[in-house]
Amino acid sequence: MMSDDMTLVRGFAANQSEPAFAALVERHIALVHSAALRQVGDAHLAEEITQAVFIILARKAVSLGPKTILSAWLYRTTRYAAADALRARRRRQAREQEAHMQSILNQPDTDAWAQLAPLLDDALAELGETDRTALVLRFFENKTAREIAGALRMEEAAAQKRVARALEKLRAIFVKRGVTLTATVIAGAVAANSVQAAPVGLAVKVSVVAAKGAAVTTSITTIVKGTLKIMSYAKLKLAIGITAGILLAGGAVTVAISQTSSDDKLAQEIIKKSQDAYAALSSYSDSGKISAEVGNQTIPTTFNIRLQRPNLYRIEWTQTTAFFTNGGTVWSAGNGDFLVMKHGQYNAQPEKCRDMQTALADATGISGQASSTIPGTFFNQNWGNVLKLNPAKSTLQKLKDETVDDVDCFVLSTIIDAANLPSKGKLPNNAGKVGKTTTTFWIGKQDYLIHQAQTIVEGASITLPQFSDSQIKAMVERQNKPATPEAVAAMRTQLQTITKQAQQAQSAIGSGKIVSTQTHENIVVNQKFSPADFAR
Repeated sequence: MMSDDMTLVRGFAANQSEPAFAALVERHIALVHSAALRQVGDAHLAEEITQAVFIILARKAVSLGPKTILSAWLYRTTRYAAADALRARRRRQAREQEAHMQSILNQPDTDAWAQLAPLLDDALAELGETDRTALVLRFFENKTAREIAGALRMEEAAAQKRVARALEKLRAIFVKRGVTLTATVIAGAVAANSVQAAPVGLAVKVSVVAAKGAAVTTSITTIVKGTLKIMSYAKLKLAIGITAGILLAGGAVTVAISQTSSDDKLAQEIIKKSQDAYAALSSYSDSGKISAEVGNQTIPTTFNIRLQRPNLYRIEWTQTTAFFTNGGTVWSAGNGDFLVMKHGQYNAQPEKCRDMQTALADATGISGQASSTIPGTFFNQNWGNVLKLNPAKSTLQKLKDETVDDVDCFVLSTIIDAANLPSKGKLPNNAGKVGKTTTTFWIGKQDYLIHQAQTIVEGASITLPQFSDSQIKAMVERQNKPATPEAVAAMRTQLQTITKQAQQAQSAIGSGKIVSTQTHENIVVNQKFSPADFAR
């Protein structure tokens, strides 16, 4: 049904289809009205907020993207509308909410719900967007773990874990406010009581007002205007927060190093426990993101990883920069190792690699290291295993503990200087050189898995390759194509385009400093996969 929502939204946006909008209202009005009523404790005002929210949906329909989860969007908009209405009319929210909800509830968890109702929406507002969306889908819309996984684009086991963690965070927020109920009781009370049937006739009234643009009261117009301002302000705050995060990322390691611990033995023990933790896993999957700062450019990459012993894997990624967009997949479903990539409009043919080590190494640069950090460590590769440190070439330090996505982590840092590298820091194949590389790991205190890794390369330069006719011909043949003059010419044109874009990227490096931060989320271990789960 979630995919149907955006089909209806697009239908309304395209031709103002009243049946499409009426279907959306009928489907979601109970959620919106219940949330509004819970927050304001006033039936009349809740109806006005409900109308305002669907008016906003009608106005915003054309701008909503295909990946929008409409129920979560409506809930967030209701939250904004209720906050603005309360601010304008100076309602005493908590007392009126509790009194009204107690008068309409007849469920077994009424006592628990009476404690939760006045606090629920403020508590949900303190959660992150993904946690809040997971709870809205599970307890407001009664979605299954499979449906939640599809909406949030993650594995089913990861969705279950996300709901459980979000529920525990919600319970902790309630405890701070004096409500000491178990997560099970909270889940039952919210699921049973959070969405009540909207008043008879309200759906028809909302459809007429929102979709047809019928006249509304001054108070509703005020709510609409105020809510749109809040939504715009929220987007501005998000943009500022993202910008601040990018600016602070470069200084994170400098701050951490100033708080270094001298306990080298403990650092070595943590590395050993992390190595043992990966070695004990039968399978591993996660999703995540990489932010690479190259000069004054930020290159974002998203990825999904799935690994299973002895030799099954699939890593997918998408990377976007000011100069180019690429993506790709490296995989083995048990019948060989393959790599395929897309660069702009250029779609390469799958390339069969010699072995796993070669495939993961070939994908490292174009995947932003997504194919090396965790896969190389999980499979204990000679190249790419970030935990296989060489004491003769690097220094290991334990820094101040930190959290990553609410996971308590040990923080370790290792530095490799170019003086300890072959040929004074030159990269293989005359690809360029580096000066000093600082790598920092955030290792979970409970699971001893890597939740974040950051690499800072200083004094870097890239040497752009020159390709001969014979090399270009070999590239065409590696794609299982006949090396005709036309195919060779097409490959040469593609390489020239890529080289030009690489030159632009090289100029962006400027100072020669590259900062790459890789974060791993939705980690699931020891899940049973079949070879088909790894096929492209």
